[in-house]
Amino acid sequence: MADDARQSLPDLDKFDLDRVEELDDTFDFFELLRRLERRGGLFGYSGHADREPARLGQHVRLSFSAKDVVAFRQAKDKTPARVTVANLGLMGPEGPMPLHLTRWVLDRLSQRWFTGADARQTSDTTFVDFVNILQHRMIALYYRAWADAHPAVQVERAVGGRVRAMLEAMAGIGLPGTHNPDLDAVKLRQAASLASQVDGPERLTLFLVEAFKVPVQIKEFVATWMTIPATLQTRLAQAYAVLGRGATIGPRVFSRQSRIELRVGPLGYEEFKTFLPGGQRLKMFKQAVRDMVGESLDVDLRIVLAREAVPPPRIGAVQLGRTTWLARPIERGDADDMRLRTIVGWRPEMAEVAA
Repeated sequence: MADDARQSLPDLDKFDLDRVEELDDTFDFFELLRRLERRGGLFGYSGHADREPARLGQHVRLSFSAKDVVAFRQAKDKTPARVTVANLGLMGPEGPMPLHLTRWVLDRLSQRWFTGADARQTSDTTFVDFVNILQHRMIALYYRAWADAHPAVQVERAVGGRVRAMLEAMAGIGLPGTHNPDLDAVKLRQAASLASQVDGPERLTLFLVEAFKVPVQIKEFVATWMTIPATLQTRLAQAYAVLGRGATIGPRVFSRQSRIELRVGPLGYEEFKTFLPGGQRLKMFKQAVRDMVGESLDVDLRIVLAREAVPPPRIGAVQLGRTTWLARPIERGDADDMRLRTIVGWRPEMAEVAA
């Protein structure tokens, strides 16, 4: 099973009801309520006791209890489940109420006022039931404070809680125009890496490999000629004419600092076609690269087809310039001559050409 962000969750749906009924001293209070929340509803957040997984109450006693959970009753028909605890409450030796009030309640419980199948049905539980209305909220908030402080409990819920909200902020999830369920799931797993202020090729390749499950390599410092817009070109005695600062010769400059190349593959034939223009994965690949490096660099994509997957040239079954090779022997290695220029770039004219 998975949550809203498609993250795998612990499988707690296979809940052994018989095991819950057989309570003993080793059964933990927090673990019981944690499992009950998996059935639906959250203690302390639902706003009304009827919307919460179970009713919570105190076991009235004068002795010290060796276990947290004293009794558990499964939900039947329209009767909600009930958990009776001994680790928290208003009455008893640990409670704030005076002990004489606890003795009075125990005296009322020990007297048989009615006829019934068990002692609880024949006892006067009016005062205890009234106090448990107040104590239900107190016990629920006690558990909620514990659950909200434990990341392992929060990530089991579909909404994720504060832990997921912090991780999403670290990973940049939720920014306008960047929502993508598939990429957001990877960003959440890579939150620690994405939060780092140090950019590097390893971070980009690790993210792309995790997101697309294909081999990815990066080639840095790719040589390119950068065209200078006409308004920024040097004009003597006018603009950009200071030597060593803004003056240039000609309408373009040579650079190795503005372009990188991503090499994806080797891939199978069907997977290779998904990265071609118009393919299913190319659009998401562009978004992933843009989210990681922005548009400060020009990014080329080289798609590599495995040598054994190169199709024979057949009319009507291949695309010229994309999936066509004439008499390519296997000895030549993988087909790595498919290059898409500037799939992501900061220059508008180049971005338009790539689109």
